Amino acid sequence: MRFPAASKRFSGRTHPGRRGGPNEDVIGWDEASHFWFVADGMGGHASGDVASRVVKETLLGEALTLPLVDALKKAHETVLATAKTNTAYDNMGSTVVATRIVEREAEIAWVGDSRAYLWRAGSLSALTRDHSYLEVLRVQENLSEEQLRGHPNRNLVTRTLGIGTPEPSTAKLPLKRRDWLLLCSDGLNDELEDREIAEVLRTHTELEEATEALIDAALAKGGRDNVSAVVVEYDGPDAVEVSSGMSQKLRPMLPIIGGMAAATLVAVLWWWFYGR
Repeated sequence: MRFPAASKRFSGRTHPGRRGGPNEDVIGWDEASHFWFVADGMGGHASGDVASRVVKETLLGEALTLPLVDALKKAHETVLATAKTNTAYDNMGSTVVATRIVEREAEIAWVGDSRAYLWRAGSLSALTRDHSYLEVLRVQENLSEEQLRGHPNRNLVTRTLGIGTPEPSTAKLPLKRRDWLLLCSDGLNDELEDREIAEVLRTHTELEEATEALIDAALAKGGRDNVSAVVVEYDGPDAVEVSSGMSQKLRPMLPIIGGMAAATLVAVLWWWFYGR
C-alpha cells in the first residue's frame, strides 16, 4: 500500500552562498512518487552547474520510474554523455543524495558528500557516509571532527556522477510518524556541525521555518559554498509501532498456538500408526 503525498510534507531551499558565481546546487522532487533529492555540481571541475542541472533533468525525467540506484546510475551516464558534446564540459561532475518513501520505509541512495540525516524525537543521526577523502581518513586514522574540519582536502570526494564508474551507496530506514528527513549539500554541513544542525531543528518546529533557518545559519557562519536543504516530514503510520503492536497482540496467544500445534501433531501421529 502506498500512502498519499499529503502524508509527506516537505520544504526545500537552495542559495548560492557568498562565494560568487553560479549556484551549482540543485534541489528537486516528484510528489507523486514521493521522491526528493539534492545535487551539488563539483565546484572544482568545469561546468558544475551544467552537471547538476543534467542530474536534475534526468532524475525527474527518464529515470523517474527506475529503482533508486538505477536512477542515479542513469544520471551518471547522462552527465558523461553530455560532457562529450562540448569540450567546456570536460571533467564536470556532481554529487547527489536522494530518497524515495514507499509505504512505511525510506530508501536513501547517494554518490559523493551530499548527506541525509534523520531528525527523530529531538535527536539527529546521519543516514549517509561521505564518499570522500576525509571519510577515509576518519576510518583509517581515527581523526577528530575538529581535525577533519581543518583539513586542506576537506572537499575532495572519491565518487562523483560523471567521473569514473561510481557505485551509489544505499540505506533503508523504517519510518516513524513525525520523522524528518534532511537532505543537504556540503555547503550546509561544512559550515554547521551536527550539533548546530540539531539545535536549529530543535528551535524551529515548522518545516519552512526550519529550512530557512538552516540556510541562514550556514550563511551566518560564512556561506563559503552553495548551500541547499530539503526537509521531508513523514506523517504516515508508524512502521515500528505496527510491527511491535502485532507482537504484543500475538505474545499472549503463543501458548495456545503451541498447544494446538502439539495436539494436532499427536492426532496425526495416532492416525498414522493406528487409524489407517
